[in-house]
Amino acid sequence: MASPKAMSIPPSRPGFVSFVSAGPGSPDLLTLRAESLLKSAEVVLYDALLEEGMQKLFPNEAECVYVGKRSGAHSKTQEEINELLVHYGKQGKQIVRLKGGDASVFGRLGEEIQILRSHNIPFQIIPGVSSVTAGISELNSSLTLRGVSRQILIIDGHSIVEDPKSASYLSSFPGTLVILMASQKVEIVASILLELGYKKETPIGLVEKAGSSSSQMQISTLGEAKEYGLKLSTDGPGILYLGETLRETYNLYQEHAKTISNLP
Repeated sequence: MASPKAMSIPPSRPGFVSFVSAGPGSPDLLTLRAESLLKSAEVVLYDALLEEGMQKLFPNEAECVYVGKRSGAHSKTQEEINELLVHYGKQGKQIVRLKGGDASVFGRLGEEIQILRSHNIPFQIIPGVSSVTAGISELNSSLTLRGVSRQILIIDGHSIVEDPKSASYLSSFPGTLVILMASQKVEIVASILLELGYKKETPIGLVEKAGSSSSQMQISTLGEAKEYGLKLSTDGPGILYLGETLRETYNLYQEHAKTISNLP
């Protein structure tokens, strides 16, 4: 018979994981439900791309673990993150997995769901403000426009750059293109899209740190982006938007630039 010290005492309640999308990363853009879950969490596993004010919502008594992954700098591998979810879940902890951006869009949410299911750890997914819609809001534009664009395609820039042939279907896409994780490769992306048949005068916008007080935006044409790029002005994440829904915003930007250049 095992000694009391060797016996495994099961937790008094099952662990539970709440996946929360931090979206643009600004605390005032969290949903009320997300904020409530954060304040009552026993464990917070949080990503990069969050403003500092977000951490003020973490309970003082909670165990908070940074698991952020930025280009070229991963604090934890995906396997290590999965192990942490299972570890705390089996301890019966109430866990918030705070994911930067949109959890279900290139956020590896599917892999984390799979590992929880394989260990019978229950979870829920809390929707949030989309970083994609936050970015287009910064441009004072819309992703769709009657008679111009009734479709939206979200793609990661790595796919375009690493395998241009696989992106050939983009040449016939009639709507608004949203490109994530490509802000440092604008010239390459623009060149590939032009080769696929996009017009040089197609408007393209870059939004950095969408939804935050330090957000920045630029708008140009695809041809100019290939030639001159869109230079980053922050160290935050950027989103590219491409399509005719941006035409009016582009025209207004050009008019404003002419006005400034004509000032004495």
